[in-house]
Amino acid sequence: MSSHVEVAIVGAGISGLSAAWELHKLGIESLVVLEANSRVGGRTLNYPLVSGGYVEQGGTWAGPTQTALLNLAKEMGVSTKKGKLEGLTFYGFRQKWTMLEPSPTSESHIAQKDFAQAMTTFEALCRTVPVEAPWQAPDANVLDSMTMGAWIEQNTTTDEARAWFEGCVRQIISGDPHKVSLLWMLHFVHTAGFNDLLETAEDFGFVGGTQQISLNIAQHLGERILLNAPVTEILGYDGSLVQLVSERGVVYAQEVIVAMMPKTVGRIKFHPPLPAIHRQLIAQWETMSWIKFHAIYEQPWWQGQIISGHFLNIDTKIEAFDISPEDGSKGVIVGLLAPDYATLPELKRRELCLTFLGETFGQAARQPLEFIEFDWNNQPWTGGCISALPPGLLTAAGSALNSPVGRIHWAGTERSSVWVNYIEGAIRAGQKAAHDVAARLRSVSTT
Repeated sequence: MSSHVEVAIVGAGISGLSAAWELHKLGIESLVVLEANSRVGGRTLNYPLVSGGYVEQGGTWAGPTQTALLNLAKEMGVSTKKGKLEGLTFYGFRQKWTMLEPSPTSESHIAQKDFAQAMTTFEALCRTVPVEAPWQAPDANVLDSMTMGAWIEQNTTTDEARAWFEGCVRQIISGDPHKVSLLWMLHFVHTAGFNDLLETAEDFGFVGGTQQISLNIAQHLGERILLNAPVTEILGYDGSLVQLVSERGVVYAQEVIVAMMPKTVGRIKFHPPLPAIHRQLIAQWETMSWIKFHAIYEQPWWQGQIISGHFLNIDTKIEAFDISPEDGSKGVIVGLLAPDYATLPELKRRELCLTFLGETFGQAARQPLEFIEFDWNNQPWTGGCISALPPGLLTAAGSALNSPVGRIHWAGTERSSVWVNYIEGAIRAGQKAAHDVAARLRSVSTT
């Protein structure tokens, strides 16, 4: 198969599809989206349950400041529903469960005051990092040479506060704070907004799941979506026409949007090779991802029997929280296991999860109707879910994130300046790339 289009998009995740839909609305009909997987949606995925309904294995929630996501969902006929159940998180450390105090007083435990002070210091530091160009922050090189874990150690005085802070970081990056650049964490948090990230990011869910947004876009675009079409080579991007080679044939395009996680872009051969700064960004990009599990029950019998339905054990690196539907039609607990557990046999991981649920929600939680596990690290065209850059990379190669190369433009949540690592960021990056491409096409047509 060989075809000619104005725009070719690599990747039918929510970012690539947002770009395609935006181009369609701008009147650009000559386009194709090439997707390596047999489905659309990228890091959003609905999983059907034997008992009826579904669970979401990827990105799930939205907050009130995630306007691009909320608007696109409305446009696609996908309505919102209530998100995570309200309630504070219990943090387990050294076999003791503690709720963090939002505003500690002089009478509070020293660890509570220590944690609150460290968070205040971190929030102030976040505001010094420009969301459009974090590598231009004051002392950027110093911030990028330090890990988030090292900063926590330097800015806490009690073991408890240090553990709680590390636990909070693990919640949002799915991995070890001692492997992640402080500058990247500051950038990541600032793009979302400190309070929005901690307090409102999970206020809403979507009826039918977040993947339904991608499914609806794909239905509108129809035959412009090509599945099972991994792009293996991109040639001639420095000339007048780009050639994309996939397992389903060759596509020739005037402009290209690559909507993939930078790490995964490394699976494509570029002719000529990309500039050195782009190759460095791709080669050194790091991702982290929890192993996600769901336990399904006939009803949420634990509600009303426990103070909170959200537990994070810092010692064992296991988290679980209640996401049962409001009507009580079934009980649903979602859990997250640290990537460290990937080396264990699946049955051993299941036993660890069920033991944890029994200890936190009650012993009956050890016997769910269904138990489903999903590991994004094992997905061949994703290789992780959350980007967490190592020290040094953002200052060395971050400026390449949004720099077009010839006729290649970039999309994906990692390249957004708003809500990085979230669906919101993916949509915004896709829409920005679409407008950049449309402007290029218009400038050519008027010359």
